[in-house]
Amino acid sequence: MQKSGSRIPAPTVPPVSIGGVRYEQVRNGLSAGFEQMGGYLAAVDETTGSQLWTLKVYDNQRVPGKEGDVQDVFFKSMSLQANGQLLIQNERGGRFLVDPKTQTVSTAP
Repeated sequence: MQKSGSRIPAPTVPPVSIGGVRYEQVRNGLSAGFEQMGGYLAAVDETTGSQLWTLKVYDNQRVPGKEGDVQDVFFKSMSLQANGQLLIQNERGGRFLVDPKTQTVSTAP
C-alpha cells in the first residue's frame, strides 16, 4: 500500500493498561484482516503479549473514487474513565465509550 502525501500521519495514542490488560488502537486494520484501516481497539495480555480480543469502535466507510488513505479515521485520544470504561475520541470528533468487561461500544455525549 503506497502512502499519500496528502494524509498527515495518524495521531500517536498511548495504550491504556487496566488489570494486566493493555488496550491499544489497531494501527492498520486492513493488514490485520479487518474491513477498514482505523477504528479498532485491541486488548492484549501484558504478561504474554497475546491478543485477547479486538472490537470495532466505529464505522469508517470510504467513498469510491476518492483517495483511500485521506478518508481513514484513527483514534485521536483514549482515556480511562472513573467507571472503568475507555473514552475514545477519533480524528473527526466522534466520541465513544468502550466497556472492556462487556466489549460493547456506545456513543459518548
